[in-house]
Amino acid sequence: MRINRRPLWLAAACLTVVGLLIPQPVAAQSLIDGYWAPLLHQDAHPYAGGPDPGEFPGLPITDAARTVASNYDENEMMLRELQCRPFPATYGPRALSTLRAWETRDPETQEQIKIETTMAFAAQRRTIWMPASRVTPPPDSAPHTWQGFSVGKWVGNMLWVHTTHLKEGFLQRSQGLPLSDKTVMDERIYRYGDLLVNIMIISDPAYLSQPFVYSKVYYRIPHGSMDPYPCDARNHLPMPDGFVPMRLPFYTAIYNKSFFDHGIPLEAAKGGEQTMFPEYQDYVKTLPPNPPWPQINAEQAKQRAEQDAIRQKSTP
Repeated sequence: MRINRRPLWLAAACLTVVGLLIPQPVAAQSLIDGYWAPLLHQDAHPYAGGPDPGEFPGLPITDAARTVASNYDENEMMLRELQCRPFPATYGPRALSTLRAWETRDPETQEQIKIETTMAFAAQRRTIWMPASRVTPPPDSAPHTWQGFSVGKWVGNMLWVHTTHLKEGFLQRSQGLPLSDKTVMDERIYRYGDLLVNIMIISDPAYLSQPFVYSKVYYRIPHGSMDPYPCDARNHLPMPDGFVPMRLPFYTAIYNKSFFDHGIPLEAAKGGEQTMFPEYQDYVKTLPPNPPWPQINAEQAKQRAEQDAIRQKSTP
């Protein structure tokens, strides 16, 4: 009996083509390679003009974080020693900066060894070690860095990242809200076509009573590029040598007139985990009205005058 082999070869060829067209398992690909530009529709307030001083609603901060922020002076960023300080991994992905990502694979097994990212501002270089790297996590006593130690794994089409060993940083830089070196961050990164979503879950036993959850959306740049970041530290504000901008410990009134203009109760402006939930809106309605703005403004002016007097006495 003679068998016609041509249909068999055609069938095999068709199956091969179909196999190539079927998407491969996500674990076998990075999905996030390339250049990504941040979308600003969700960040206009926190990352454009920035929140007002003392504006903490919706943030699960502790009293300790609020105390640190009350002593923060935004002019601190003008110090030459701090102008080129890198952003930590807990803040960099939330900043307004182009992101580039690429992968490294084992040349023999083609397993994904690591995913690396860099951001245009402050040249934030980060490494996410994948399971095939077999990298051993550092001990708790190991030095902490700005980007920390990150391990990742693919769960379906989502990249899970866990980061430890971070230097002390900040939750909101413009407000002086801190994060301690005990901070841990978990991320869920996934892609929808040309959109890349990064959900960050930041936990800190020192300054957060609940995890701080934030999402960032990027748009793919098909033919992206990135310029170098040559940071040049210089004096931007006239200040005496050795002077460090700060508020003295008794300077606690950091209220802004916008709270009064928009009817935000001062208690609500202090933030805390209770302000994260929708039912807090009902509680706000029971709070007493704010004191008159001239009274609060006079209190702040008095504290500034006392602080300036102390500084003048201590300046050689």
